[in-house]
Amino acid sequence: MPFRLLISLGLLCALLPLHHGAPGPDGSAPDPAHYSFSLTLIDALDTLLILGNVSEFQRVVEVLQDNVDFDIDVNASVFETNIRVVGGLLSAHLLSKKAGVEVEAGWPCSGPLLRMAEEAARKLLPVGNHIDVLTGKWVAQDAGIGAGVDSYFEYLVKGAILLQDKKLMAMFLEYNKAIRNYTRFDDWYLWVQMYKGTVSMPVFQSLEAYWPGLQSLIGDIDNAMRTFLNYYTVWKQFGGLPEFYNIPQGYTVEKREGYPLRPELIESAMYLYRATGDPTLLELGRDAVESIEKISKVECGFATIKDLRDHKLDNRMESFFLAETVKYLYLLFDPTNFIHNNGSTFDTVITPYGECILGAGGYIFNTEAHPIDPAALHCCQRLKEEQWEVEDLMREFYSLKRNRSKFQKKTMSSGPWEPPTRPGILLSPENHDQARERKRAKQKVPLLSCPSQPFTSKLALLGQVFLDSS
Repeated sequence: MPFRLLISLGLLCALLPLHHGAPGPDGSAPDPAHYSFSLTLIDALDTLLILGNVSEFQRVVEVLQDNVDFDIDVNASVFETNIRVVGGLLSAHLLSKKAGVEVEAGWPCSGPLLRMAEEAARKLLPVGNHIDVLTGKWVAQDAGIGAGVDSYFEYLVKGAILLQDKKLMAMFLEYNKAIRNYTRFDDWYLWVQMYKGTVSMPVFQSLEAYWPGLQSLIGDIDNAMRTFLNYYTVWKQFGGLPEFYNIPQGYTVEKREGYPLRPELIESAMYLYRATGDPTLLELGRDAVESIEKISKVECGFATIKDLRDHKLDNRMESFFLAETVKYLYLLFDPTNFIHNNGSTFDTVITPYGECILGAGGYIFNTEAHPIDPAALHCCQRLKEEQWEVEDLMREFYSLKRNRSKFQKKTMSSGPWEPPTRPGILLSPENHDQARERKRAKQKVPLLSCPSQPFTSKLALLGQVFLDSS
């Protein structure tokens, strides 16, 4: 197995330059403003465990708890902070017990890393966006599968799997039809004008290399492999994927010749290899290891390739190299990793909400490759009795609205109106109190294990009504 990249990295060695002013490839020190809240430590934390470095995982958890403070004035990207910091902390929280970290009572429903994730997430609200919400007009009218929309498509599929939500999958499949009809040409995906369908940019963006992996998740293996092989030819041409590649010309696009060690093609290789076992995918992994080690390795880390034509390096190493690229490479060559668990082993955990199963596999990666155990969603839900009571209240609420409209013109009531016990039958005022008493006697008191607001106070948040336990 070509683990030379991972062994020579030592991983910690790659983390240290970002926090101790180690020199970059040109001898200068990195700009500390880019690492204001230990971004790389958080982003790479679950990679440590996946690579088997338990002791370093434990040490970094202590460092984060003692030193990270989100109450700072920085210009942070909402999207990147969400996928890297919030996602990284959530994943590390769920993996902390497997890493031998002492967890508090109530885990995985509580814990310091979970509280840090919540704090970071709250700092991101409220947020704006780049859409002209006043006019409703699209600012950009190019349609494709790459930058600006890639994570949306990814989350439709992964959200459908994680949340067992058929509507999300239906949305993706509808988009997928349009993508195949209007943007696919010879198993490449171009950018087209969204109203006319004409080609606007005949380019392949390196970010688009996630698409074959996403196709594999919906079982579209043949199309995924054909597109993957197209992308692989570009890798073999340059020893990496340029940010933009002009498909008709077969060469890089001006000012888009760099390769910041992105993970997307390796990610697709990992997914497709799990689905097919095709050795061609291992060849890509081998080529990636050799290219990255030969071209980008510096004294203590791996530098962004500024220009794939001459392999000049830039004075930076993106955190996604550690969070994603290294992780997907390792998982490609490690079939027995716990991430690939097929359900044959699992852990039983006792939570304040009852017994649940964790670590059985089926991990869902967010768009920064932070794995989330889907079973954890069921560990920390409210008790079923509470959920049922909410649903009963909502049914009563909608019944009230329907019947009020139906009987409003037929009758007048001096007291507060309540929904009838049977359709079309109104209770007399004397029977109202009796009905209330019978209902109270039958209604079960939810066995809450922690203080909670009355349900009527929790039914709506900013105008949104929630029927489930979220």
